[in-house]
Amino acid sequence: MNMTMPRQQRTGDLAEVLQRAVAAGILSAEQAQAVMDAERTRASDDRRHPAIEAVGYLGGLLALSGAVTLVIQYWREVPTAARLGLLAAVAAVTWLVGARIADSATAALNRLRGALWFASSAAVAAFAGQAASDFAHPRDALVWLCAGLAAAVHSGLLWRLRDRPAQHLACLLGVLMAAGGAAGLAAGEAAVGLTIAVAGAVWVAGGWRALLPPPVLALIAGSLAVLAGAGITAGDWSDVGPLFGLAAAITLLGLGVATDRTPLTVAGLAGGFGYLPWTVGHFFAESLGVPLAILLCGVALLTVTLVVLCRPSSRHHPTGSPPV
Repeated sequence: MNMTMPRQQRTGDLAEVLQRAVAAGILSAEQAQAVMDAERTRASDDRRHPAIEAVGYLGGLLALSGAVTLVIQYWREVPTAARLGLLAAVAAVTWLVGARIADSATAALNRLRGALWFASSAAVAAFAGQAASDFAHPRDALVWLCAGLAAAVHSGLLWRLRDRPAQHLACLLGVLMAAGGAAGLAAGEAAVGLTIAVAGAVWVAGGWRALLPPPVLALIAGSLAVLAGAGITAGDWSDVGPLFGLAAAITLLGLGVATDRTPLTVAGLAGGFGYLPWTVGHFFAESLGVPLAILLCGVALLTVTLVVLCRPSSRHHPTGSPPV
């Protein structure tokens, strides 16, 4: 059946097929009618789901806008109980609406569930951080630790190692927040950056072994965490940070090329694009020759790559005939 046909035409074709089946005695009239009723119900749901998705996004956007407005204008004047109650309500409502969407739902509704549960995890993180700040008055690092742990646990339970990209990302962000907060309690920015980079590397390893679905997201997000952690170390280690980031980018790029894992290759290229100019500018700020040499080397390498790609491969030639 041609899927590009109008829905009414496909339904009409199905009716004709069912009529022939009834005439041939393959189906009874009741069975044919049941098939037609099921098809009409499915077609109606297909038209309805995008609208439900759009309404859900609009509702979430309005709720978020209202919450942000309250925070900006009145948050300091709102009692602690009211603050926590508002955050708890947002977390509960977004979780409940997402929970009403079954795993067997359409792609549109699955995307809506992921977005709602991501918002719920964010609200849970905000609730935990606000509670710690209001009741314990701790250092900022402890607030980040509490918020990150809450987000990681909440989103991890919703994710449960299934192919749910939004919950995967929310869990990773929670882990990074908690790791950075824990490191911040003991040391400075360098320790925070190193801890985040290590957590990102562990996430990359999980994606490498397909333990964290979807693996592609684990490779990309973990690589970005490694690169971001390297940059954070520059707060305390101004000379080491750029070199650390450049080394991380080169490592990711090399692993990606050697193992044919495109996400690592892309992350390594992106990291190199950021860290190479930073490193050169940091160590050779007054020298024109070094950046120019890097530019010329880059152009030369691209030229060699183009020549190799355009050159016909010898395996396409008959045996014994030399390549052109």
